[in-house]
Amino acid sequence: MDTGASALVIGERIAKKLGCWKRARKVKIQLGDGSTLAGRKYVVYTTLKVFSEGSLLGRFTLDAEVLDIGKREVILGRSWLEEHGL
Repeated sequence: MDTGASALVIGERIAKKLGCWKRARKVKIQLGDGSTLAGRKYVVYTTLKVFSEGSLLGRFTLDAEVLDIGKREVILGRSWLEEHGL
């Protein structure tokens, strides 16, 4: 989690599994430490189900930029956390 991130970001490997769509323009995303990620032209929109010990905790929408974020799978920004009451 990066509560200072300006957008939700998902790694390329996970995006390929979920399916991704082309977007109209490139974006620039600022992280909490002040660094930036250069956005590409892809985005993922999907719904996730979160489980704990077999019980469904909730369903969450994921509208994310697709970027190379190394071994990380997802960066959840503050706006996404607030939007979902987390």
